[in-house]
Amino acid sequence: MSGKITNFFGQAMTGQGKKNVYTDVMNEAKTVYLLKGAHGFKISELLQKIGSYYHDHGAEIEYFHDPLFQNTIEATFVKAPHAILFLQASNPAIEPVMIGARDFVISLYDCVDGEKLSSNIDLSLINEAKQAYFDQCFASLSNAIGIHDDWEVETRKSMNWSGLNQQFAELTERLFGESNLNKTGKLTHRLLGTLTPAGARDTVQSITQNLEKRLFIKGYPGTGKSSMMKKLANEALNRGFDVQLVWCGLDSNSIDMVILPQLKFCIFDSTEPHVYFPDENRPGDEIFDIAKHCHPTQEEENNIKEIVVKYKASMAEAIHYAKLYAEEERKVREAIDAALNLDEFNKRTAKLFQYL
Repeated sequence: MSGKITNFFGQAMTGQGKKNVYTDVMNEAKTVYLLKGAHGFKISELLQKIGSYYHDHGAEIEYFHDPLFQNTIEATFVKAPHAILFLQASNPAIEPVMIGARDFVISLYDCVDGEKLSSNIDLSLINEAKQAYFDQCFASLSNAIGIHDDWEVETRKSMNWSGLNQQFAELTERLFGESNLNKTGKLTHRLLGTLTPAGARDTVQSITQNLEKRLFIKGYPGTGKSSMMKKLANEALNRGFDVQLVWCGLDSNSIDMVILPQLKFCIFDSTEPHVYFPDENRPGDEIFDIAKHCHPTQEEENNIKEIVVKYKASMAEAIHYAKLYAEEERKVREAIDAALNLDEFNKRTAKLFQYL
């Protein structure tokens, strides 16, 4: 019998730079295999095959996707019952922490024919173009964050914070009542989504597939969505409940979702750029409306409209440069695959297909 498969993004392209959760996921694992070198698309194929192999043996699988290329895997986490993480650890560069005890490095550098690679592609020229597009992409994202901050300033002016506090108190009472578990709550971290060359993308439906209760927050930027979710997470942890914080793909300091596994519950920001509404086929879906506590004046509404135009323009610019960056990165990965000694590659990775 096969376990469930959940899809996440392993990295996010945020206004503060690239963010990943791999160090956090490593801390959940009993065994970690770091795949170093040969950073082409063959690594993704390998990680997909590893996931399929363990899934066929009944394991629960989490796939972590690359934001630059659709259906490209950066990591496979074989959860119950093994807790083994297989991670492409060249980009981002992830180093072992407990080498030989938990962490094992699989070196694939020698699987690439350096002469063949250099004869097929001018890496220095491509890397120069990549860096330029990378810098322009993240400059645009940083600018978008600044504009978003201006948006939040306008909405905060008209926010009824006492109304939100009362609504939060009612939610905590409804969720927990007098419940306190006789254990220490476990905290884990994931990403909701990210900017990609095709625009903003997320894996909300996969993340929430087995939850029974989903609360869809509707509210303006700056009206306390992320802060409220962090507060809820702390309340749950203090009561001994496990918590999964699912981080925002644009602002690396913000939370977009909180999952409470024991309650089969989540609450998440279901506004732009990840707009969702309750599914009529899921009776546990419900709107959590905090917009009712915010009533901007006409002047503030006009200011917000101008801000939104600037914000969308900056995001469109970021997407444009992300696409150019990905095009250059594709050239590098395809060249690496073309110079790969597949026999040696398969020989060095064969040990990863061990059913434990």
